[in-house]
Amino acid sequence: MAGKYNLQTDKGDIPIDIKFSEPSFFDVFGFKLLSGNAQSLANNPSTLFLTESTAEKIFGRSSALGQTVRFENLGSYTVGGIIQDPPLRTHLPVEAMLSINAAKMLEKEGAITDISQNWEQFKSSAVYARLKSEDNLSQLNSTLQNYNRKLENSNLQFMAQPVEDITPGNKDIKNDPNVGTTWESITIILSLILALTFLSAFNYISLALARAVSRAQEVGIRKTLGATRGQLIGQFLTEATVIAVLALILTVPCVSFLMDHIPDLEVTFSWDIILISGLLAYAVITGLVAGALPSWILSAFKPIQALGKLKNVKLFRTVSFYKILVIVQFSVVILLMIQVVMLADYEIKNHEIINSTVSPNVLTLDLKGEEYENLQNEINRLSQVEMTLATNWYHKPMQIGKSSVTFSDKILEMDYVSIDPKTIETEGISLKRGQNFPEDIPRSSEQYVLVNEAAAEFLEPDSEKIVGQNLLLDSAYVQVIGIMPNEIIDEQRPLIYRYLPNEISTLIIKTKPNTELAATKAIQSLWNNNFPEKTANLHNLKEQHYSGASSGDRIGLFGGLALIVFIIAGLGILGVASYSVEIRTKELGIRKVLGAGRIKLVWTATRNFGILMLIAGLIGVPAAFFVGDLIRQDLGSNLVNLSFINISIGFGLVAILGLMIVLSQTIRAGQIKIVKVLKAE
Repeated sequence: MAGKYNLQTDKGDIPIDIKFSEPSFFDVFGFKLLSGNAQSLANNPSTLFLTESTAEKIFGRSSALGQTVRFENLGSYTVGGIIQDPPLRTHLPVEAMLSINAAKMLEKEGAITDISQNWEQFKSSAVYARLKSEDNLSQLNSTLQNYNRKLENSNLQFMAQPVEDITPGNKDIKNDPNVGTTWESITIILSLILALTFLSAFNYISLALARAVSRAQEVGIRKTLGATRGQLIGQFLTEATVIAVLALILTVPCVSFLMDHIPDLEVTFSWDIILISGLLAYAVITGLVAGALPSWILSAFKPIQALGKLKNVKLFRTVSFYKILVIVQFSVVILLMIQVVMLADYEIKNHEIINSTVSPNVLTLDLKGEEYENLQNEINRLSQVEMTLATNWYHKPMQIGKSSVTFSDKILEMDYVSIDPKTIETEGISLKRGQNFPEDIPRSSEQYVLVNEAAAEFLEPDSEKIVGQNLLLDSAYVQVIGIMPNEIIDEQRPLIYRYLPNEISTLIIKTKPNTELAATKAIQSLWNNNFPEKTANLHNLKEQHYSGASSGDRIGLFGGLALIVFIIAGLGILGVASYSVEIRTKELGIRKVLGAGRIKLVWTATRNFGILMLIAGLIGVPAAFFVGDLIRQDLGSNLVNLSFINISIGFGLVAILGLMIVLSQTIRAGQIKIVKVLKAE
């Protein structure tokens, strides 16, 4: 049994996930108590256990033992023990724990839902059993059949699940939210890792072959001194393996840094012998795979060939495969970079709209289901307050409900918000058509609604005709009297605006400039006078609802992937460019003899790579359009704009950086010494 409950503090509510369990929890699952006695859970229903991190979140560095805390609707409890934070992620995350006896008392008092005796709520609880032997599993399953139940719409049949089968999760089990990833997700991640590993290996091969000319004399001398081909292969494979192991060693601090600085990166692991052995095996295999082809080719050089005209020897008949690889890699980079530019543009525009629309002097007060009329009147009389609105919508939905809508013989499910009619007038919102709610609108019976443009088009193709029409909203008919403009902040969705005073959950309070602190204290005092059992959740609207970037996670995801793939693609094109210059040295030397200048030579060596970039763009840009449209649909905002400028910036950044990498090698074409190039001829 578990659930989120508000811990009341002077600074507002802190949501805490409370588990209800028994003393045997610590014995069965291995959780350790740093202080306190597990048996006190059974002996004293008012005893509360907190984890280390939760205790620090509530009390800071002060001792939590013996402290009394109060949960909204649950009452007061005394901290009787501190649970050590588990070293790894678990499918039983614990923040706080109360006893099963406490749960039964709270059920009787009506403070929590009565689920312990309600078979319909079977997903809210779990029973764990430690068997004496694995042979007892079949007997346990047979016993569980005695508890099968027939419900109104389904049948319950119980079966034991071994703990080791809980994670990775099974997608068919719906009531196990903390099991982590599934086997399908693991397969996708492993496939991605494998693909990136092969790309890196191919890039190593291209770089190694690009250095073949510079290492040819080394091979020739070693063979002249008696080295066998097997010894040379062993040397090159060892070099590749050492590079892979060094890359692994350098990766470890990078992973630790990311884990510490990216809050949403919920990855925990312990450095045991299995993990270390697995990573080393992965690095060694990667090194052997990447070094196999270069070692085979380099070791095949004959001494006279290696010490003579190696520049005339082509290691491959063609580098078409590597060119295709470069095109694919840069197509992906272009796709990802365009998404990053597009989302950054969306965030900039969204931020500008928020700044121009939402005043910094607006507070939100969570009404927590209480009658708010008296409180609202008292707040309106404060000298620091300009106005108040009892509304679940303020330029974006604060709380959304769903209703069944019947119109033109169609039955639809649509979102709605309860709005204060004064909101439209106060915020200067111009209706697209129709009128606002009348001033004398009744509180007890619903007669009128507004819809936004998206809802009007959803209900009636000729959207302007919706005004004046009647809808069957749930079980009552209402009239559409006006069309609101679509939301310019947040997702654009079909939305119905209703006046339902009993469903209002938020009080919007606009304060006078520079009075927010004084207004906050006064409002908290009024709240405590009206509702002493509950804590006032009062926040600045802009900081609470608009401080986080709505697509920040996507920018981080696409940006991180773009960086990784670009590094791999950059190394790939670096190797191909280096190899291309090496094998074209004679051609470039002859061109120089015939009068070609430095710029002409560099352009000759670089031109083909520019064509590769254009081909990558022809693939990456249409793909970016497709992915961008999916993101636009997901965000539900027309601010997501795949404009010519955004596409040009995304493609241009990749092309410029890619060509700079190419130029780092092809610039050598302009520095060719003719005598050196042709001396072997």
